[in-house]
Amino acid sequence: MTRLPATRWLLTVILASWSCSAWAQPSAWPDPVAVDVLPYATAGLAHGPLLGSVTSDSVRVWLRTREADNFEVVYDRRLPFTADSPVVAGVVDEGRDRIGVVLLSGLKPNSRYYYGVRINGHLADLRDGIRQRWPSFHTLPDPTSCRDPLHNPEGLFNVRFAVGHCASQEPNKSGGQYGSAPAYETMLGEHAGEAMFGIVNGDVIYEERRDGTLAGIRDNYKIYLDRGRSFNNLFRRIPALFTFDDHDVGWDIHGCGQIGLGEGRHLIRDLGLRGYEEYLSWANPRGSQNGKIIFGTAQVEQGSNVLFDPDADFGALDPATVSTVHLGNYTRGESLLRDSKPPKNAGVYGLVEVIDAHHLAITPTPKANETLSYSIGTHHYYDWRVSNCHFFALDTRGERSQRNARNRADPKLFILGEAQRRWLIDGINNSDAQFIFLISPDPWMIYHTAAHVGGDDQDDKGDGFPSFTHERQQLIDFLDGIPKPVLIFTGDVHASASVKITDNVWEMMCGPLGSTGHPLGTLGNPPTGGKWNSMGRDVEIRWVTGFPNNMPYARIRNTYYGMVQVNNVLKVGRPDGTGYQWNAFDEPQVVVRWHDGYTGRLVYAESITTRDARHNDP
Repeated sequence: MTRLPATRWLLTVILASWSCSAWAQPSAWPDPVAVDVLPYATAGLAHGPLLGSVTSDSVRVWLRTREADNFEVVYDRRLPFTADSPVVAGVVDEGRDRIGVVLLSGLKPNSRYYYGVRINGHLADLRDGIRQRWPSFHTLPDPTSCRDPLHNPEGLFNVRFAVGHCASQEPNKSGGQYGSAPAYETMLGEHAGEAMFGIVNGDVIYEERRDGTLAGIRDNYKIYLDRGRSFNNLFRRIPALFTFDDHDVGWDIHGCGQIGLGEGRHLIRDLGLRGYEEYLSWANPRGSQNGKIIFGTAQVEQGSNVLFDPDADFGALDPATVSTVHLGNYTRGESLLRDSKPPKNAGVYGLVEVIDAHHLAITPTPKANETLSYSIGTHHYYDWRVSNCHFFALDTRGERSQRNARNRADPKLFILGEAQRRWLIDGINNSDAQFIFLISPDPWMIYHTAAHVGGDDQDDKGDGFPSFTHERQQLIDFLDGIPKPVLIFTGDVHASASVKITDNVWEMMCGPLGSTGHPLGTLGNPPTGGKWNSMGRDVEIRWVTGFPNNMPYARIRNTYYGMVQVNNVLKVGRPDGTGYQWNAFDEPQVVVRWHDGYTGRLVYAESITTRDARHNDP
């Protein structure tokens, strides 16, 4: 037998090992010749699958089909799938735009799972290209994943997530970048192995071809899903959570929660939120405060506070889940809304009592006999816990009052409202988490002036807390009294910023993901570093995207996103050489990083520890 020279023998072994490794790569599977796999559309998928609400043992999967009424999600910890791979059957809801959502449960913590969708027995190819890896997701760790009896007895683990806001895809207007937001693609390419989940903090979509009807709202989402290859690719692999802001619902809405307010475009709220529930909020955790939006046609009489709907079943309606009742909710476009005569009783009402299956007591009392459309809104704020971090996602649009531009400190004004404010304060008071994260679609200190489209660069147009300073002060005083870091991630303004509000309360703005950037004038002209007064509140601007005011708005194509890492433990080798252990830090630390949406390069970072928040300690 001829012997190979040592160098040639070694090269042959290396090439052989490379070949074996390449053969085993998930990206090489499936082989469409050997496996019953069909192209995405041919298999019957219209949109999705997308992932949401991941935990240590579960994840939700969302999709839309073209015609099929049933589907299956198959999943496993390795590829290829086999006859023994677990399968969850799903049913499409025709009344909810052919959408289906299934829960994969009983999963192992801190583990990677591959998954696929089968329709009529055929597996759909979920890759955006044949060289792309097959989609998978990673469950969250649990306390057993990193527990060490001596060095980490509580089983803490590091928490990492992505966050951003404002992702317009409209390529024909100055408000959007391209058909596929660049930051989503960069997040996937640079951080797919880092982010445990991703949060899109409002303005996920923008009004486009929307006519004020539910069908138009659904079409708006479909446009974004059709164009948004980067969105689909990211959230097919990293589980998502969402909040909504004005563009998600449609047009600037103010006064949705102000009982007694008359007609106006705020009455489109529940139609917009019906679409939000179908296309986005399925990904969010639910609590006892979250109910179901109800639509109907009711009869009211002058001088009586009773709403009567003979086709309704109010018997199961829990008043604790109700935000406000809207009479005369609009189902028409904005131009028709302006030109048409509203119902006599159109406005915002409060629920007083569920009388029986067909009758509700409301306030104020209707002023005319009328048969008109109505909607009963529900709460869309929610919270969830990961390790020593407690997240509270706020609704800063759907339950607010009108603003008073002449008196921002008016105590009757609110963004959160009484029910949500009480929920937030009670939730934080009862939490033993070391870090509190508020996910607020609207800003707290940085404010939106609309200067980029000709507005006054000193006048907040009412989107955020700077126009509701009484409630803002209440909340800041409460949060400042908590001896733990509170990080408020905000949106709406197309900019990024780090603002130190108090020693332990921060505003972190991470964006825009795809929308055209706002110049400093639209942010109220804050300094690019230093002290600043935000509508009566002195704060410190640590960093802000300083887009100049003399730059044409359409030319500000910069995009940013945030990566957040909570450092709770350090992985180190065991002294006896038998593996690894996790050592818990005495003072855990959160690091917020801002990255360029095109390149992924780090542009700024802020580090805050639990020690920083205890400002009264000696």
